[in-house]
Amino acid sequence: MYRLPASGLLVNVRAPGGAEDIMLWDAVECDRVLALALISRVTSVAEPANLLVHDFEALLLHLHSQVFGDTIQADAVCSCRRRIDITFRTSAFLRSRTPRRPRGVAPDAEPGWFTLSGDGLSFRLPTVGDQIAVAAEPDQVAALIARCVRPPAASARVQRAMAALAPPLSSEVAGTCPYCRARASFAFDVPSFVLKELQVQSSAICDDVHQLAHHYHWSEQHILALPPRRRRRYVEMVTAERGVG
Repeated sequence: MYRLPASGLLVNVRAPGGAEDIMLWDAVECDRVLALALISRVTSVAEPANLLVHDFEALLLHLHSQVFGDTIQADAVCSCRRRIDITFRTSAFLRSRTPRRPRGVAPDAEPGWFTLSGDGLSFRLPTVGDQIAVAAEPDQVAALIARCVRPPAASARVQRAMAALAPPLSSEVAGTCPYCRARASFAFDVPSFVLKELQVQSSAICDDVHQLAHHYHWSEQHILALPPRRRRRYVEMVTAERGVG
């Protein structure tokens, strides 16, 4: 079970299996639509599009941890034009962005909405469905405000309250260049990063299916239904047998 940081909802999460590997491998875009499709398959979230953005991205990072462990390894190009590694722990990254309720913010009578004392504004936290809905808008910020703030108004207080209640996870992550000691950073877009990492790992699925179907005469459906650990063990056995032969 995993508790979503902003909403507190408890959800079941499992690592991707063969069917998800095929879905990831076939995907052209590693975007939020694909991430929602993955979450709908591997978690107990009933309506993934209604996930708060913070919870949606935290859930993807938790899934990444299940598959790859607690370490994020990324790279960036420094101003000295050297490519460098930036490494950090997912658990520490999430702890540094723990949601909290600031002063002057109280739950509204309408579920999911909050009021700001003193200025007559109410707001709700954006969902990933909101992000997808405004993706084609020329001014995405204004479109989100229209959906999530009443009355619609650009307010620094609302922005600060939202950032406290659901701190952004897709953001700039920085490190120090080991060559010139300058600060180097990269834009960490959580859905894109996690999906691309999973997509790279899923690239072996076609070879696995080919080897096991050829050796055992199993159907693709049967092979994809195997637990990943067992499937990899069968592939190792087939590979070892062919090596001995």
